[in-house]
Amino acid sequence: MPRPIAIVLLFVAACCAPAQNTAIFDNPKRPFMTARRPMALALIGDRYHSPTYIREGLAKALVAENIPVTFIENVAELNASSLGAHQLLIILRDGMNWPGGYDKDPVKWMTDAQQQAVWEFVTRGGGVLALHNSQGLYPPGGLYYKMFGGDYGGHPKPYVFTVRVENKRHPITAGVEDFRIFDEQHTVKYYLDDEHLLLRTIASDNLAAAGGWWRELGTGRFCYLSPGHTPEALNHPMMQRLIRNAVNWVLKQN
Repeated sequence: MPRPIAIVLLFVAACCAPAQNTAIFDNPKRPFMTARRPMALALIGDRYHSPTYIREGLAKALVAENIPVTFIENVAELNASSLGAHQLLIILRDGMNWPGGYDKDPVKWMTDAQQQAVWEFVTRGGGVLALHNSQGLYPPGGLYYKMFGGDYGGHPKPYVFTVRVENKRHPITAGVEDFRIFDEQHTVKYYLDDEHLLLRTIASDNLAAAGGWWRELGTGRFCYLSPGHTPEALNHPMMQRLIRNAVNWVLKQN
């Protein structure tokens, strides 16, 4: 008799004991219970940012959320037709192309038609996640920056700085703690209010800038996160969590 009781008590104790490190585990049911998954289109890669590390960093986060993604490097493929087949747009690349070579002046590649397509995509219900230099050097005064609520402000050379969570109550920052990364600190121009600010980046000399924000446009959603220049930053566990949270939020899945 004592042996079965001990076994039962052991079983009950094992079942009732709190799980260890539960914060790092996800409920697998939510993203894997249906084949009807949102489709992502990711425009990546430019002169200063290799598409290889971007693809690897984004794919890891998207696979964890069971979101199929198509990566494109040809900017001409960003158009109303391609957006029409997707529910999520991710951009990690700047607004410059160098058709004459890197010893010549760059040109801004995004056309008015492309700006209109992106604007209509988000205002009609699509989700947009913009990362790192996706606010950099696009045509001024157009619909793209109207969507952003911010603008390019330059950056120092890469160094270690802190990413501080300013809004701990928003779904995008759920489970995210302040973290330090080696990256390019973009000193973006931020035009929205404190309510929409998610993150702030702070250097050791106290240089600070908006590091992430959210907004709703029409029936769609937009999020910007500034880290992403280095593989270390893009693959940091907190950055991976931010990306995963952000895609779910802009897709209205949390």
